[in-house]
Order: sequence, then C-alpha cells, then structure tokens
Amino acid sequence: MTQARRRPALARAIKAPADVVIDLTELTWADASLMLDFVMLARRLRAQGRTVALRNAQPQIVALIELVGLDRIDGVHVERATASRDVDISAHAIRPRPRLRVAHA
Repeated sequence: MTQARRRPALARAIKAPADVVIDLTELTWADASLMLDFVMLARRLRAQGRTVALRNAQPQIVALIELVGLDRIDGVHVERATASRDVDISAHAIRPRPRLRVAHA
C-alpha cells in the first residue's frame, strides 16, 4: 500500500478518541516509509495520552519493527501473529481474507 493510500487511515487514527489497534495479519512485506508512518502515528497518539498496538505482525514484519526501533517507543505495543491462522474443518481450510484495518481500542 502506498503512502498516499495510507494517509486517510492514518488521519482517522490520529483523530481517534481512544487507543488505536492496527491489524497486520495479512501484511507480509513492508518498507521504511510504513515504519516511519507508524512512528509518526505513535508519537502523535502518545502526545494525546493514547497508545498504538500493532497486532498479529508476521515474523519478518516484527523483525523490521525491531530493526527501526518502533517497538522501543513509549506507547507502542507489538503483538506477534499466532502460529497458524488456518482452521481445518472436515478437509476444508478456512483462511482469513486479506485486509488492512485500523481499529480503535
């Protein structure tokens, strides 16, 4: 997702009346611009007394978050992805649909 496409979601997150949760379940690749957007969001929320949680980050995304130090910023909580998102029911696999969602806690 490009920076221009992220701006509306980030603007909503900044104006949110509560803590912000960003679901990264389907994010498999990210670059420095996304990490910088998260840093900016975290700092703005912290200035307003709120936090941001990065939920269900895949291992490679967690590695990038740690590399840039996002996990060391006050008010940022990184929640790793669960081991498997697939559920096997009578030989039918159910997988979550791809989505990028910003929610308020």
